[in-house]
Amino acid sequence: MKKKSDGRPIVGFSRFSVSTFSNVIKSLSTERQDVIRKYGFGSLLLFDECSVPRNFVHWVARLVNFNSGGIVVNGKVISLTKEAVHLVLDLPFGGEPFPADYTSGKACLLSRFGKDSVPLISYFSEALTCKNGMSDDDMFVCFIVVAMSTFLCPNSSVVPSQKFFGIFEDLGKIRSYDWCGFILSWLLEDIKLFN
Repeated sequence: MKKKSDGRPIVGFSRFSVSTFSNVIKSLSTERQDVIRKYGFGSLLLFDECSVPRNFVHWVARLVNFNSGGIVVNGKVISLTKEAVHLVLDLPFGGEPFPADYTSGKACLLSRFGKDSVPLISYFSEALTCKNGMSDDDMFVCFIVVAMSTFLCPNSSVVPSQKFFGIFEDLGKIRSYDWCGFILSWLLEDIKLFN
């Protein structure tokens, strides 16, 4: 991924990242897909990789007014809202904000996988694509880490951002969070950095 002189990514995700997510989805068995649906995130399985020209992405990003959260073209506004994110991704919105303190969720994730530090994104994607057995909870956590890190809230690092790890403290509450609000905030912050 290309970066600006200060090290920030020029775009929020790379084609490699989107390809990683697409490959994971294609490799999931029917049983593993059913687990994702059971947790209420089956809409992410409908992801269909496509190529968007970089110049077009940059053009749209430059049109975004990150203060108002809208794409402004010739005085007309396409609003970027949580509801719009929900209509596109069919993820939960309007619930509790993602936990700001992610330390407990990070500890739960590390304990779950027996790690001392956060593994690379490839660790989670490989766990999903291999045929080794794992619990439904472990499989779901791996899937969400890959989805967030490569598609929903990507960054230029090979290690997942810990900013969303608070959701892993209690998987029973996973649908009670404002996913669309978190994703929209992430998008607008990346566009702000880009512009």
